[in-house]
Amino acid sequence: MNKARHTWRRVNVASGLAVVLLAALPAWAQDGLGSRVNGLISVDVSDHYITPRGLNVEDQGVVVQPLTLLFWNLHTADKGVLSEVSLTTGFWNSFHSRASGARPTRWNEIDPILGLTFRFRGGFKVDAGATSFYTATGSYPTSSHLELKLTYNDAWSENFSLNPYVSHWTELNNKATVTFSPQKSSQGAYVATGVTPTFNVGPARVEVDSYANFVTSDFYQRFDGSGGGAGLAVFSTYPKISAPLRFMGSRYGGWRVYAGVAYYHLRNQGLLDGNQVLADSERRSNLTRVRGGVSVFF
Repeated sequence: MNKARHTWRRVNVASGLAVVLLAALPAWAQDGLGSRVNGLISVDVSDHYITPRGLNVEDQGVVVQPLTLLFWNLHTADKGVLSEVSLTTGFWNSFHSRASGARPTRWNEIDPILGLTFRFRGGFKVDAGATSFYTATGSYPTSSHLELKLTYNDAWSENFSLNPYVSHWTELNNKATVTFSPQKSSQGAYVATGVTPTFNVGPARVEVDSYANFVTSDFYQRFDGSGGGAGLAVFSTYPKISAPLRFMGSRYGGWRVYAGVAYYHLRNQGLLDGNQVLADSERRSNLTRVRGGVSVFF
C-alpha cells in the first residue's frame, strides 16, 4: 500500500450542512430521544476489505468493521404522497489485524455518515447521503462524496421481494481511488444499478445484493496517469443469510447474526492497476470476500 501515492474513500461533509439538518430537528428531539429515534449497531468480520468500488484495500489477516447509525424520524404522515422523512447520522470504522499504510496502524479508516431518506407511498424511497473517507495511516487525503439513490421496495408476496435500485455516486473533494499522477486527476462519478432479492426460509432471511457500477473515464487512473476508461467497471453479488438471536429478548433490541460470501468481477484497467499496488500482488479480475457478523436494531 506504500508504493504509490493514492487516495480512496467516504464523506467530509461540510459541517454547515450537518448544522442545518440537525437544527431542523423538531422540539421532541430536544426533550429526549423517545420513540422517534432508532439506532443500528453492527460488527462485520471478514478476510478482506473490498470497497463497493472494487478497491482491494486489505487481503491479509482479519478485518473488523463496526457501524453505528442513528435514525431520526423528522416527519410521518398517514395521508399524502410522502409518508416519512428521516435523518441518518453515524460512523463506520475499519480495523485490521495487520498494521499497514504510510504510518502503519491497525486502525485503517473512519467514515462519518450523514443522509436524508424520503419514503413515498407505493414502495419508492429516495436517499441523499454524504460521507468522507479519513485514514489514520496518512496514506491518502480525506475525500468527500455524495450519493443519490432511488429504491423500489416491492413486495411480490409476504416472503419475497426484489428491491431494485439505481444510484449516482460522485466525488466532491479529492479522489476516492488510487491516484498515480495527482496533477492529472479529476473528480469522477459512477452510476450503480442493482437488485436485492430477499426471501424467508423459516426464521432465517436470505438476501442477495447484486449490482453493477458504470464509471466515468476519469474515475480510476492507470499507472501512466491516464484515465482507466468509462463503462462497466465492477459487478458484484453478495448472498447473505441471517437469523434472529431470539434468546436476547425484545427488550434489548432486535439482534441478528449473519454470514455470506461476496464476489466481485473487475473490468476496469485503472482499477486493476490500483489494486495491484494496494494488495501488492498479482493482477486479479475476480475477488471473493468471506463475511460474517452480528447486528442489533433498537
